[in-house]
Amino acid sequence: MTRTGARDGSLRAALVLAFGLTLLHMPSGLPAPLYPLYENTMGITSATVSMLFATYVVGVLAGLVLVPLTIRQRYVLVSACGLSILADLLFLAATGPAALFGGHLLQGVVLGLFTGVVPVLLAELDMSGVNKTVGRLTTSANAVGLAAGPLWSGVLLQYAPWRGELVWVIQIAATLAIMPFMRIPAGLGQDTGERVPLRRVLGALTGGWSGPAALLAGFCAFSSGGLLASLGSVVLDSVIGVGNGAVEGVLVSVCFVLSAVAGAMRLRRSDIAAIRLGLVWTAVGSLALIAAVELSSLAVMAAAAVICGVGQGFGLQGAIQLIAVQSDAASRGKAVSFFFIWCYLGTTIASFGVGAVITVAGLGASFNGYSGLVAVLCAAGLVCCSGAARRERQDSYLEEAV
Repeated sequence: MTRTGARDGSLRAALVLAFGLTLLHMPSGLPAPLYPLYENTMGITSATVSMLFATYVVGVLAGLVLVPLTIRQRYVLVSACGLSILADLLFLAATGPAALFGGHLLQGVVLGLFTGVVPVLLAELDMSGVNKTVGRLTTSANAVGLAAGPLWSGVLLQYAPWRGELVWVIQIAATLAIMPFMRIPAGLGQDTGERVPLRRVLGALTGGWSGPAALLAGFCAFSSGGLLASLGSVVLDSVIGVGNGAVEGVLVSVCFVLSAVAGAMRLRRSDIAAIRLGLVWTAVGSLALIAAVELSSLAVMAAAAVICGVGQGFGLQGAIQLIAVQSDAASRGKAVSFFFIWCYLGTTIASFGVGAVITVAGLGASFNGYSGLVAVLCAAGLVCCSGAARRERQDSYLEEAV
């Protein structure tokens, strides 16, 4: 096969993988506009809603842990699609919280597998500018799926028949359609041979200034997004008093829409500069979330979702690209898996941690408390960015001196 033909084949495989990543991220946001409906029909509380999302995150972490064991299996993504369909069926037939917990757990495992496997496969494809492509494709695909889920679900909930059910029927049909194409491309399932100790990977990620800056950017991006996905619609309904499923879906999804746009933009600046930009936007967005609750303002909440989304896109683009560039081929898979495990820890705290204190502190205070914590962590990330930039200038000066 000619080099051009191989590259075209790699590009097609990358697009299919990115589309699968988008589709299988949608169920993580699909239930968001449905939570008020579940509260009314199944008698669950806001704390239970947060625990549901926390269960999904536990599943994600389990899926990410399985990535190193399954990444070389040709049909791992096909099997993940099958698990996603089973989870959709649980949501479709749910009459109580047990089925909802089971559906969230399975969807989390699916997302963990796709989140860990697809970026590594994209990195192994023969494409020019592969590292930058991996960063933009991964960031945008994740965000597009997260954005489309609550938007689509909210519109169907408000205006279509089968309230709370039709969206799962459509998701099942779409997953069945993409499932046959989710086989790992031939040649990418082979073992590279070298086994890299996890200690070495963690040392590379946490050493110096740039690694911690990337980790904090990812943690804060997932924290703000997780807070909106898990409790955004409940806050809009209970605190701000929106009471419209379509509006709630749009406001939750707009964060991820802007994340997809910002993540796909080609920034003409260093990865550290992109991380710094993302941290600034995320910090401002987190403070705006606090203001929205305090003022009970729909407009401020919408602005906060937009700002948080832009911060997520910029921050994740810079962080993923930095990790892809700094990791060698043998350690990239573990580095990507650990990065996303760390990121989803932010989502876990946003859902499970906040949910645990809602019954004590109340919904608004809990929501605002975690938003404030994210803003503080963004400030810590900015300090790391300054250290990394200073180190880059010193290295550049030494190279010129030599």
